Amino acid sequence: MKDIRVLIIDDEEVIREGVQRALRGRGYNVAKAENGEKGIEMLQEDDYKIVLLDLMMPGIDGFGVLEWIKENRPAIEVVVITGFATVSKAVSAMKQGAFDFVGKPFTPDYIRIVVGRATERIQLEEEAKRLREEHSLSLTAIENEQSRLKTVFGCMVEAVVITDKQSIVVHHNPAAIKILEIQTDPFIGKLFSHSILDDSASSMVQQAMEKSVVVTRDFPPGAISRKYLRAHCAPVTAENGKVIGSVTVFEDISTHKEIDRMKSDFVAMVAHELKSPLASIEQMIYALQVGCKYEAEQACNKMHTRMTIRTKDLLQMIDNLLNLSKMESGTVEFQLEPVRGHEILDTILDIISHQTESRQIELSYEPCEEDWIFNVDYDHIRTAFMNIISNAVKYTPDGGKVTISTNVKGGFVNLVVKDSGIGISQDDLPHIFDRFFRVKGKATRHITGSGLGLSLVKEVVEAHQGYIDVQSELEKGTTFTLSFPILMNTTDSPEALDSAAVKT
Repeated sequence: MKDIRVLIIDDEEVIREGVQRALRGRGYNVAKAENGEKGIEMLQEDDYKIVLLDLMMPGIDGFGVLEWIKENRPAIEVVVITGFATVSKAVSAMKQGAFDFVGKPFTPDYIRIVVGRATERIQLEEEAKRLREEHSLSLTAIENEQSRLKTVFGCMVEAVVITDKQSIVVHHNPAAIKILEIQTDPFIGKLFSHSILDDSASSMVQQAMEKSVVVTRDFPPGAISRKYLRAHCAPVTAENGKVIGSVTVFEDISTHKEIDRMKSDFVAMVAHELKSPLASIEQMIYALQVGCKYEAEQACNKMHTRMTIRTKDLLQMIDNLLNLSKMESGTVEFQLEPVRGHEILDTILDIISHQTESRQIELSYEPCEEDWIFNVDYDHIRTAFMNIISNAVKYTPDGGKVTISTNVKGGFVNLVVKDSGIGISQDDLPHIFDRFFRVKGKATRHITGSGLGLSLVKEVVEAHQGYIDVQSELEKGTTFTLSFPILMNTTDSPEALDSAAVKT
């Protein structure tokens, strides 16, 4: 306690000596003053943390000294010493800012307890001051960075919001008020969550700081503002690598979303208008082929066959376009029902086997031992499975191999389609699910396709709460894994299977 200096101001020597003896054993640095004038003089000369003050003294009394302390040394903790007959005056002194009071006569233990409480309060205030200074240093570091970027922030059309580690907003640019439609005043100095009333936005900031990663999220109209926003939140780190805050950029993508919607509507409209005439052309070609007994002998037979194939390809592309547009617009109504997965695959493999046989591709099917059921839209899932398997066959050279297997693990069924085909480069791999994207190269020139099949597969898989994984290596082949949650394992629950209305 050597750094805690205590001053006793009392006109009774016995009180001064008694207090000094009681506190000296605890290591306090104790000084004494016999009246108010001397006490004020000593307070002006030295730095004291605690003052034990007698209220009833000749000359300047305790109230006068207390008033001087609160005006000139407000950080000092004052403990009033008074007789029990004047407790009301001690209460008045506490109302004027005294920390506590001790009634005469008192025991050494009691004076030590009261001074100890005053010491604890001083230590807590010093700790709080230290924390505030550290907090201020963090804010200062961010503010220094802000000053360098202030001009850039002012010109940015995106909303920029900077917070400290406690998610309190310390800076934002003018665009933030407009884009985020902030109504609170002021924005700076408030918690991020108090101005941006969206739990997802608040958790985004916390995740970015706690995991020290960049987090990106979309916010539809009504979540944060009337605009469609995309947010990128990144942690701010000090020189020592510690996270001291976050920077979040909100981009208004309403126009892009509207353009995407218009494009989808246009594609859907064009596809719908093309489907009817193409179907009519297909029927006319079919009528020519079956209605003429000399068709097979004529040179035009091959041309009619090619026309039929190309027409079917166009109709398939149009169907894919329509399905994609419906899924993106949210107008597709999935008719979910329990379906035996292996029976879908059996049907598809029966169709695909004709292609593999003609090209001498080895088709291997390795189903898991247990039967499994999942809750899906039969037609959409069948289309997705067909696209994945036919793609594997399409991109496998003649004489190659395609292996299809299933396994059940952790409540999910995994459909694995592996081929020994041309493979996909690491540059192309991130884009294979983009609309109309097709790998370009010498090996793919002769392979027809619209580039919509995988886009449709991804939409269908995600719509059924599944996920898709791709592993590929050039000239060695590609492996697609489609995973779906299962309803039941029929080997585990045959009774449930018997009672379920299962699609076969």
